[in-house]
Amino acid sequence: MTTPSRKELALQSAEKVFAEYGYDGATMRMIAEDAGLKLALLTYHFKTKANLYRSVFEKHQHLNELRLSELRKIDLGAPDALEKIVDAFMIIVYTDADDVRKARYQRIVLREASDPRAYERDVLGDLFDPMAREFVEALTKVLPNCSEEFARWAYLFSVGAMITSNFDDRAKMLSSGNSAAEHRARYLREFILAGLKSNDQSGSSPEMG
Repeated sequence: MTTPSRKELALQSAEKVFAEYGYDGATMRMIAEDAGLKLALLTYHFKTKANLYRSVFEKHQHLNELRLSELRKIDLGAPDALEKIVDAFMIIVYTDADDVRKARYQRIVLREASDPRAYERDVLGDLFDPMAREFVEALTKVLPNCSEEFARWAYLFSVGAMITSNFDDRAKMLSSGNSAAEHRARYLREFILAGLKSNDQSGSSPEMG
């Protein structure tokens, strides 16, 4: 087994610290201490906390590229196109389900997506929005009478459900510790599909009572 380089150790610790404390709560010193490295070395490799934070996302960008690759293979005119779009979207759930680093990364994504200041860092805009737009466009093509607005919100709701489902501590608490994590992907897929299929065929908004 290859020993990780000091730069790779820094990235691993950055994932851990950013996942636990968020961007604002984490410091370069905390990350250096977790990695067992000198702060000066961390600064040498990444210069700033913002650069290190972005590097964490870039380290996992292959996951977004994989999703897009699968999406582009789909025949949008096929009867099962919607199911295949959801499978392409969820492919990161199906692969390496027990990967601790991926779980930490998804927690960081959840934090970033819910941070009002996220677009100051341009991580979402640069690394996620191009992919999101392709998924939204695909949804508008396969769902009957689907508006772009519905597709955008449906995509964002699906992102929230997928990322949150990665943390099953709450599910275990609600089930007295009997939550079956192996069923999670199937439940999530069914949930997302049901939400997408709920698109109001008339194009009108439901009344809130």
